[in-house]
Amino acid sequence: MNKAKIIELLVDGAVFDTAEQKLYHPSFRKGWRKMATSDISWQAVKREHGCTGTERLQEITRRVTLKPIAP
Repeated sequence: MNKAKIIELLVDGAVFDTAEQKLYHPSFRKGWRKMATSDISWQAVKREHGCTGTERLQEITRRVTLKPIAP
């Protein structure tokens, strides 16, 4: 899965659990998809929306979501 698809899923409400290393979204057949924190696509998402980018990624108790854009 590439960076653009991960961001699209996060915008749609996906949640990434860093402890279980799973991305949860209802569009997946099992409800989740395995993804490591060391995955190059996840690292690209962190660069774009993490502390060095837009700062929209928020982590609460090992669950990472994307904050909505403030008006």
